[in-house]
Amino acid sequence: MDAQRAKARPGPRRPLVALLLAAPLLWMSCGRPPARVPAARRAEPRVRAVLQAHAAAARPAPPSEGSVPLLLVADAAPSAPAPAKRPPGATPPEIVVSVAVPFAPGVLRDVRLVRLRDERGAAVPLRAKPLAVWPRGSSIRSALLVFRAALAPGERAIYTLDLGAPPPGSPSQQAGPPPAQAPRAAEGSRASQAPRAAALDEALLPNPDGPIAAVLPPSWYAASRVCGPQLPAIDDRRFPGFESGIERALARMTPPYDAYGVSCAGAHRTYYDGPHALYQRFLRHGDAARYRRARAEAVWYRQHELRFSPDRRLAVHVCEKENWTPAAPLSWQVLRRMLGQGMLDDYLLTGDPAAKEAVLAMGEALRLNLAALTGGKEDVLRATERNMAWAMMTLTSYYALDPRPELLSALRGLADRTAAWQQEGASGAFEHDLHRADPTECERGPRGGSPFMTALLVDALMDYHALTGDPRVRDVVARAAGWLAERAITSDRRAFRYLWGCETDAYDDSGTADLNLLIVPAFGAAYALTGDPRWIVVGDALADAGVKAMWVKQPKHWNQAMRGFGRYLGYRAALAGPAMAGQLAAGR
Repeated sequence: MDAQRAKARPGPRRPLVALLLAAPLLWMSCGRPPARVPAARRAEPRVRAVLQAHAAAARPAPPSEGSVPLLLVADAAPSAPAPAKRPPGATPPEIVVSVAVPFAPGVLRDVRLVRLRDERGAAVPLRAKPLAVWPRGSSIRSALLVFRAALAPGERAIYTLDLGAPPPGSPSQQAGPPPAQAPRAAEGSRASQAPRAAALDEALLPNPDGPIAAVLPPSWYAASRVCGPQLPAIDDRRFPGFESGIERALARMTPPYDAYGVSCAGAHRTYYDGPHALYQRFLRHGDAARYRRARAEAVWYRQHELRFSPDRRLAVHVCEKENWTPAAPLSWQVLRRMLGQGMLDDYLLTGDPAAKEAVLAMGEALRLNLAALTGGKEDVLRATERNMAWAMMTLTSYYALDPRPELLSALRGLADRTAAWQQEGASGAFEHDLHRADPTECERGPRGGSPFMTALLVDALMDYHALTGDPRVRDVVARAAGWLAERAITSDRRAFRYLWGCETDAYDDSGTADLNLLIVPAFGAAYALTGDPRWIVVGDALADAGVKAMWVKQPKHWNQAMRGFGRYLGYRAALAGPAMAGQLAAGR
């Protein structure tokens, strides 16, 4: 367990002095491993110009009208068949390419306002359909775009997505066959075409594992909020040790990350939502190699860890009893292995219908199970913050793809229980019996709390707030952050007590400072909701200690560090201007 692991290992080592890895430079890496990324000064002038244009601002607002570069990389997914050999000089065949493009709230309401141009500026026939909408306002959250492109293996190209009304005289928005059947036009005729608006095609299917990957700049992903607030890794000048350390740990993990499998008790590969953590890594870098890695993990999870009902309406983790029905509460071990966030990421970023099926089936299983979880001999969701967190994440992901009133009602019911739970105590924690949650960690602790589990619950509340705007979340998160900063922190103020309120172990040591990276996003959330910069002052100090103590030698610990800290950096990126910088400096 984490506390024993932390106490048994030696103290944190001195941080390695390293600059931010060159890997985030997506326009230079183009999907190659970080070690092969060329120096910026060696980049092609055109590519370097694109990089500079899209790395200048940490969190630019996506324009309702404008353009964004789309990088195509013919890297051939591992599952793709080997390309046929062509005679020297032969033109490569056109291949169906798909990309799911996320949008911030209010940016896009009609996919027919998206157009595509190739490297020469020629119009590219495009089909599109919405994948999901933001429940508040009903603008498009993600759209699937499908087109054809011809790239030889190893080649790359930068296309351009245009947003906004097409210029006068452009072809009909519904004209033209779908890209999978569209004949290739001659060079001259394509170059002379007027920009073509996307044709709406609700039957469109994606090709997320095809031989050509298409990715957007990390600044676009960050501003879209598709996976919560993010900061591109290239713009993280405050915590370069995290950027280099988290990448190095994944590359050098022994045994390798993907050598781990399904475990219902021991070292578990996807614990803390591996697909979600790996997709956040991709979004912060925006390169094809990290996209492929995250995508592979999402597919692996569905293939190995989910068990569907015969009609595929319900899905639970394979660690649940085979004869389970919604009348029996899901086990604690299963709740934490129902990865709604990661499957939602996979759908919003690929359009894969299998990912949507997983989100809906897990969500429906949980919705039908709520009565058993909360109405038996004990309220399972209030037995520990983590149980409520995973349940809320799963149900929120469900609502994100199916915003029906009955799902909103179920979500609000969880929010009601969470707010009432916190109000029952005066500390700001979600107090519960620590011994009941894990007898090996606390012999007696009738009213305590877990900082790292609380951080998971705050993360779930912020997902819920992003979809509903529930005003109660502000006070709940602020109270939880106050408890973390004032009562759950260790005496040396370098870490959090692994458990707070345990009468047989005060846990007043900083041996678990590596968990800071999972916990400090709660301070970023408090800042985002209140605008009070003191939360970032507190968060930065604890993040520094967390980076120094980073322990990411197994998938579980890598996932917990990666899944939250990118969001903290995204919350923090909202701080701007000399006045705010002065306030931060004064708070140190």
